[in-house]
Amino acid sequence: MSLSDSVTNFRSGVSEINSITQKAYDTDPSGNDIFSEDQKEFIVSSAFLKMFIFWESFVEDTFAKYLVGEVSTNGTYVNKFVTPNDRGHALKILIGTQKYVDWANHEIVKRLSKLYFEDGEPFSTNISSITTELADLKTIRNAAAHLSSTTQHQLDALASRVLGSQVSNTTVGQFIVQLHPTNTSRTILQNYQDILDVAAENIAANRT
Repeated sequence: MSLSDSVTNFRSGVSEINSITQKAYDTDPSGNDIFSEDQKEFIVSSAFLKMFIFWESFVEDTFAKYLVGEVSTNGTYVNKFVTPNDRGHALKILIGTQKYVDWANHEIVKRLSKLYFEDGEPFSTNISSITTELADLKTIRNAAAHLSSTTQHQLDALASRVLGSQVSNTTVGQFIVQLHPTNTSRTILQNYQDILDVAAENIAANRT
């Protein structure tokens, strides 16, 4: 598959997530909610976790493709410092002596990019430009995966910052489906998705 396919697959995944999230709020012919509040929360949180996986998969996929010499969507090649035999070999190089690569950790992604690509591009600049948003998404991911006093505090702090007012005991579902305060045509989830989409397009195009 090409770098164009990588972007297409990511966007298809995001579209699927939005469809699932919307279904959580479906109503019956009488206008009553089909799902309870707990069920809505489960659906939305699970969908978010899947979206996070789509992003991690995109980053891993584009890393591997550039390492094996695939051309960007702009028709340019990335200057790289290694020449893997194939995709599998490329992934082994990235993993090294670790059990896996934590693609959710933007600092690790930037370090790897500078190890294997000239100036770390096209990853370094694009990942650096959305560091705050990636950290936000990881906070939401952690709360969706395991809600503890620590993840609850972090989620409340994030929601308070984004919404501009004190928030307590919010949930992932309650937070991310709200309209974004600076862009009321998009939900908070969609606003994050828009930011990821721009970064994905730039990475696949070898654009910084």
